Amino acid sequence: MPQTKKFRLKDIEEEVDRDKTTLIRWEREGLIPKAKRDSRGWRYYSQEEIASIVHKVIASDYFRNTAAY
Repeated sequence: MPQTKKFRLKDIEEEVDRDKTTLIRWEREGLIPKAKRDSRGWRYYSQEEIASIVHKVIASDYFRNTAAY
């Protein structure tokens, strides 16, 4: 069975121009889905998850309209 490529936070960072800590905060706040973890505890995503997250982030104007001030 072929192994599916795994993508890391760095791959999302490059697509949405946001720092890793911002993406982790968005995950904690439920704005993006929780990542799966590998044996080392590192976050990873499928290609479909990356595409969905990037689309959601860009479509929502980087969640600017949902922030509570």
